[in-house]
Parts: sequence; C-alpha cells; structure tokens
Amino acid sequence: MAVVNITDKVIMTGMGLRVRGFLLFIGLQTLITVIVVAVVNPFPAVGVDVYVRGIGVGLMWGIGAPLVLWTLSREEVSRVTPISHSHPLLVVIFAVILLGESLSLLESIAAALAVGGALLAAIRLSDAGQIRLSSSLAYLGIAVVIIALAQILLKTVTDDLSFWHAMALRSAGMAPTLLVMNLRKPILIELGRFMLSPSNFTALAVDAIAATAAMTLITFAIATGPVSLANAFASTTPLFVFFASVLLARKTRLLGNEALGRGALVQKLTAAGLVVTGLAIISLA
Repeated sequence: MAVVNITDKVIMTGMGLRVRGFLLFIGLQTLITVIVVAVVNPFPAVGVDVYVRGIGVGLMWGIGAPLVLWTLSREEVSRVTPISHSHPLLVVIFAVILLGESLSLLESIAAALAVGGALLAAIRLSDAGQIRLSSSLAYLGIAVVIIALAQILLKTVTDDLSFWHAMALRSAGMAPTLLVMNLRKPILIELGRFMLSPSNFTALAVDAIAATAAMTLITFAIATGPVSLANAFASTTPLFVFFASVLLARKTRLLGNEALGRGALVQKLTAAGLVVTGLAIISLA
C-alpha cells in the first residue's frame, strides 16, 4: 500500500493526471478485474444477500476512494497517509460493536495512540503559532469512516465466498460508481493522452499492479483471520510512506509540496509512528 500511495501522489501531482482522469482509470481497472475473475472462476450459487453485501462494499469504496484521492492531490502524502490508514482503528471499534470482538485496556490505550497520531498529522501551525486544520482533511475523515465500514462488511462476505469472489464483488460495486461519475469524453481523452507517454503508462501500470496485489492480500488476510488483526498489519504503511516521500522530495521534483523543515518532519514522523504503534499493539495484544 505504501507503493500505491506514493505512485498515486506522483501520478496526480508530479505527472499531471487530474483526479477525475485517475478515477476513470481505476474504474476501468476494477471493471477488468470483475471480468477476469468471472471468466476464470465463475461465481458460485449463494444467497442474494451475499452478493448485495459484496457489491455494497464496492459502492462504499467507490465513494471513499474519490475523497481519498481528492485529498491526496491537494495535501502532502506524508500527512494524508497516517489519517487515511487509520481506518483499521475504526474497523476495530466497529468490530467490537458489530461483530462482538472485545478490546482490553492495552488495546484501548493503543487506540488512543492511533487517534492521537491521526490528529497530529492533520494539524498545521501558522506563522503566528495558531493551530489550524485543512478543510480537505475533513473530507478524508469521512472517507476513512466509509472505508472502515466497508471493511467490516467485507468480512461478512468472505464468510460465504472465497476472497477472489469477494474482491471481484467489491470491484463490481466500485467500477460502475467510478465510471458513472467520470466516464466523460473530455476525461477519457485526457486519460488517453496521458497514457501515450511511456513513462506515464509505466507509472499507471505499476500503480495498477501494486493496488491489485495490495487489495488481494488485504482481502485474503481479512478472509482468513481476525478482521482487526488483518487491518492492523496493513497499518504500517504510514512509516514506509514517510521515508519514501522524504527521499523523493529531496531527490526529485515529483513531490514538490512536501514540507521538509525539521519541525514538519518531526511532526509527520511522530504522527506516523503513533498510528503504527497504536495499531501494532492492537495486533499483538
């Protein structure tokens, strides 16, 4: 997921593909995923409610993903990632409420650490020393809630279907959502022109492969293990993104809006560390 976050940011800000063009590409990619799975491994006969829930997961991702990418296109990736990847914390909370899982005192403390890290990532200090929050990060918070609920719903789907079919149903709900919003002639032309460049095409290919692999592994982990544990392991992404973003910002111009001052670096590293530490404790408790 670290590779996905970095390449998403580079494609939109460093290479110039606008958010709607990128969302169109993701919609087409997920549509291909559905077709491939349906042809190679046809869907089994299960209750209609299972398919409704599976597609519902995709619809929720289709709403959450644009909010995440829109925020990512405007904010530093090293600030966005600790917040966007704090959704495992909400998954844990929702798992307690909806699936009957329980939290110990240690896990509750860990949850507080993760919440603190997410809030720290969102805070900016003005020249006058005033604390302010970016309005775009508020949309990211909405996306995190939606994605967390989608992960919980996905767990109920994998109880009845293989993770391949669960992933395909997620794509079946996500693809039409993104295509309805973004399948417009100007956007399609923009995407086509962007892909004519070999370097741009390679970046999109890397992003697509990384995203597919990451979602496959996460879905498999959710299908075969506790939902809170699976998501906690995925929470290590912010630290990888922090170090990769600093390296790219210093060595290239692909992440030009990354703040590299000592104070900003300490703040972002601390935020990422708190999120990762909190969710790692939950996974080990």
